[in-house]
Amino acid sequence: MTPPLAAIVRLATVSRALILALSLLARLLFRPYDTSASLHPPCLSSPSFPSAPSSYNSTAAAISSLAVWDGVHFSRSAECGYEYEQSFAFLPLLPASMALLSRTLFAPLVPVLGYRAVLVISGHILNNVAFVAAAAYFYRLSVLILKDSGAAYRASVLFCFNPASVFYSSL
Repeated sequence: MTPPLAAIVRLATVSRALILALSLLARLLFRPYDTSASLHPPCLSSPSFPSAPSSYNSTAAAISSLAVWDGVHFSRSAECGYEYEQSFAFLPLLPASMALLSRTLFAPLVPVLGYRAVLVISGHILNNVAFVAAAAYFYRLSVLILKDSGAAYRASVLFCFNPASVFYSSL
């Protein structure tokens, strides 16, 4: 990895940690605008994985509440499958990847946090890894197009720290 590319990967990783910290701080200080995370009806068919531990703790509830807007639909599709017609708008790669990650690598967390919270963690990790990869490829593409590594670096920094980048990391 070339030194500027390694710097972009580090910068993108730091920006995701900063966004996560700011998101959690905002969750603690303010009431959420979108309350769709609290809507959690049971699956129409019985899920193949346990949905919640017997003692559902506040940590699991806080993690599950991080799935808002479209994240609610992605996590529901990962947990229950495609139950309703409107859920077909959310293509299966992300829900399938979330389910695979939560059933393999993060399976030991399911008895502690519950399946839904582990799905949300899996989705956040997948999206943040994809963001770091996108920042690296954005830098490489910018170098090819702009023919100036300094301008490509500045463009990548702006990509990592733009105000809308919170959406790149959320489920």
